[in-house]
Amino acid sequence: MIRYGLFSILCMSTLLSTEKSPVYPHDQIPQYSMHGNFQKGLATKSMGAKEFEIWRASIAVGSRTPKHVHETEEVFIILKGEILAVIGDREYHCKAPATLICPAHIPHQLINVGDEPTDQILVLGVDSKIFDSTGAVMELPWR
Repeated sequence: MIRYGLFSILCMSTLLSTEKSPVYPHDQIPQYSMHGNFQKGLATKSMGAKEFEIWRASIAVGSRTPKHVHETEEVFIILKGEILAVIGDREYHCKAPATLICPAHIPHQLINVGDEPTDQILVLGVDSKIFDSTGAVMELPWR
């Protein structure tokens, strides 16, 4: 029994030592920007995420995301600021703290209508395609 236990511990420690660390300090993750929007991947495919991508994002005062469509649902956890969310042909006012759920295949755009940069967490499917307002796939530098 002791021999088996030691063998298991040795095998597990060897396995763990050859795997990539699952811990990513946020201050070491690169930040990307585009049109007053900032993105930082907190859990992405390149980090080993298999099902969901999680991003930290900010929209500068007066800035907006481009109108776009995801092939998966996109969830925003708004931690700071005020956003006008245009989803399809409806508008929703979101003031932090709040959660906003944008359904798949529906065009949406977020506009910072507050007096401070927003701070939000985004969750969407790994490798999901994102399309611009013309239907073209958006090639984003942070994905």
